Amino acid sequence: MVNKYVTPPEGLTQKKADKLAKEEYVHYSNRCKGLYNLKENMRFSELVEEYFRLYAPNNLKPVTAYNYEKHINYHFMDYFGNKKLKDITTASISHFFATHKSMVRGEMKTLSPSNAKRIYCILQSLFKFAVMQGCIKETPCKNVILPKKNPLEEGKQMHLTAEELPEFLSMFQKYSAFNTIILVLLFTGMRSGECLALQWEDIDFKNKKIYIRHSLSDVGGTHFLTTPKTKISIRHLFMDDNLVALLKKHRSEQRKLQMALGSSFSHPEMVFTSATGNYKDRSCLNTQLKRFLKGTKFEYLTLHKLRHTNATLLLNNGVDLKIVSEHLGHSDIQITAKTYTAVLDSSRMKTAELMEHILTEQTPNQHQMLGIG
Repeated sequence: MVNKYVTPPEGLTQKKADKLAKEEYVHYSNRCKGLYNLKENMRFSELVEEYFRLYAPNNLKPVTAYNYEKHINYHFMDYFGNKKLKDITTASISHFFATHKSMVRGEMKTLSPSNAKRIYCILQSLFKFAVMQGCIKETPCKNVILPKKNPLEEGKQMHLTAEELPEFLSMFQKYSAFNTIILVLLFTGMRSGECLALQWEDIDFKNKKIYIRHSLSDVGGTHFLTTPKTKISIRHLFMDDNLVALLKKHRSEQRKLQMALGSSFSHPEMVFTSATGNYKDRSCLNTQLKRFLKGTKFEYLTLHKLRHTNATLLLNNGVDLKIVSEHLGHSDIQITAKTYTAVLDSSRMKTAELMEHILTEQTPNQHQMLGIG
């Protein structure tokens, strides 16, 4: 029989020392029974190394792996890097999210709910891998408390309203490559990466279809085409006559530019490029949009909010949720339902009001029949 001795820290009361000894006995007993794997003593930094050596190359897209590694190094390493896995608890993760700050426009700020949720998903993936590899028995990511949305933030506008559309569209009447991209994003609801990955062979002018087959990714400043976000994201969208005319105009103008630049125009196969024919950078496009809208009532808009606008307009005009979900390329209809809960609630209210109107028209004495009034 092997004996294990525990020396309690100085200054501990007898009661706390006894409790510590009992905890150590339970841990030691479980290890002897094979319930614990010795890898629970692995440090977080070592887990990260294993994750990117074994898991990431086989399960993550290069751009996803690149972004995960960037976020892990920036957000988690200082706090968790040297901790043993067995010492990382639900409480310690909750404390991290409550106190962690990051640089936002030159100022250190606590994590916004959306950013917290984004990096929490990365942490979940890491600890799920740790459980799969037998390093720990269960993930500490369960029941973690994340920052809540500020009620004032929840009221912020996430999309253009139908009433605002005419004024917004009037700002993009003159042709430019930038204006064309913004209108294509608004008219189709594509993700910006999908839009910037379009090739001319993806545009079927005859049948008025746009085929979404790729997404433009950026890893460390190097751009390349990859598959869309999910299998469902590989889809086609229909164009109206206005969009067909807009893209034909853009193709004509782009050909003039190609002729002027000759062989130095890097990617003639791409629908949208930089002025020199290189891939169009997404972050530069977003910055261009912010500058364009500065000082207008539409300053709140981002590239992604154009997608929200497209979906909201479709739902508000009675398009079926399943069709909108497929149109957006969501992997699950529940994602669409969750994202647009407020819009769907508004539509349900309109449905109830419409039904009341129909029944009232058909049965003038409805309230008397129902015993109301």
